[in-house]
Amino acid sequence: MSGVEAQILRDLASVLGRTPEELAIEHAAVILPIPTEPVAGWSVFDGPPNLAAGADQPGTDSRSFP
Repeated sequence: MSGVEAQILRDLASVLGRTPEELAIEHAAVILPIPTEPVAGWSVFDGPPNLAAGADQPGTDSRSFP
């Protein structure tokens, strides 16, 4: 693997704390697909559409966790 796909796997490995080789094996096994078209940054976010929703609710402040 080389070029853009290799760079994507190196960057992802760095973020995940894994080796590029591990991710290359998963990519080759079609476990880890790499999009061929550009993907908007927020389209891969699976959190709530409104990040502030519920922020004022008790227990949602990370400082309140033991």
